[in-house]
Amino acid sequence: MLENEVASAGEAGGMPENKPATTQDERVIAAMAHGAAIIPFMGLVAAIVIWATQREKSAYVRFQALQAVAYQVSMVVLMFLAMGCYMCSFFGMFLLIPLSEASSIGAAEGIFAMLGVFSPFLIFGVFMLLQLALIVYGIIGAVRTLQGMDFEYIVIGKRVRQYIG
Repeated sequence: MLENEVASAGEAGGMPENKPATTQDERVIAAMAHGAAIIPFMGLVAAIVIWATQREKSAYVRFQALQAVAYQVSMVVLMFLAMGCYMCSFFGMFLLIPLSEASSIGAAEGIFAMLGVFSPFLIFGVFMLLQLALIVYGIIGAVRTLQGMDFEYIVIGKRVRQYIG
């Protein structure tokens, strides 16, 4: 009864109805594809399975799941790049430890050497914050699609829309 009142209020009240007509099942499946970002590697597999099994059944799920796949692939690539930066700073730290303990260097060189020693910890902290932000953005996509709203990731959404046609 409440849905009928909302629908009639949207038609009679002059509020434009922009949302595509999606079923509850489509919204849940699309939200699962986006929400799988919580588990980065296994979530990618889940998003691929959702896209592969549901792409013929619903245009809404096809777009949202393919978008989730592209987003999670970019998450994995960013994770590998961040881990590569961390590993470089970690092994570079061992080269800078002797410099930080040398008594013949000046104060400025000693500060830079100490920053080099602590850089792996800083990079790891930034890596964790980036990972958390990416997961939260995927959850936002899951919540928005669960509510039946059309959701597009910032850069990926336009490219996926062009790819689908």
